[in-house]
Amino acid sequence: MLEQIDVTEAKEALLTIHRRVEQYAWLLHALDTRDISEDRHFRRAWLNHFKLRDKDREFCRYCFRWLEEHKGRRVSFEQALLDLYHRFGVLDPASASKLAATIDPSLPVWDTQILGSLGIRPWALEKSGRRVEKTVEAYEKLCSWYARYLSSRDGRMAVQVFDEIYPGTGFSPVKKADFTIWSILWS
Repeated sequence: MLEQIDVTEAKEALLTIHRRVEQYAWLLHALDTRDISEDRHFRRAWLNHFKLRDKDREFCRYCFRWLEEHKGRRVSFEQALLDLYHRFGVLDPASASKLAATIDPSLPVWDTQILGSLGIRPWALEKSGRRVEKTVEAYEKLCSWYARYLSSRDGRMAVQVFDEIYPGTGFSPVKKADFTIWSILWS
């Protein structure tokens, strides 16, 4: 599935997610134009878009302050992961990747389904004594996969199909491929 894009299927699937695409475009715009640590509309939309609605209030407040403090700066997955880990004592790669990818949309979001299809078993990381290091290594493998995928025929096709359906978004190639892959999986 991740390696082969059926153009007709992808176009049909992409048409079904126009609200998510519009929401993501709005989030990117709002990130640059608002104090998101205080903007309730942004917070609600971000939590909904990234499916983090089950997080507690303290965690969410911290995330929005983190986003506000880091916007316009270079960030990394590892930095977000360690910041969350030091603050809450929990290794949360999914949330860390969402923070980092919000600031730098060229970064992929940690996704257990995609990681699993690549043979990376994130749940196995918890048994390691080097959990942080192993989690960062797993994320780097995900980044490497996206780099290879985007330079492949199917990756270029995923981006091209997205651009045909949603021209001029300015989204990163990673996000375009991600939307295309997930629109097919959701359909």
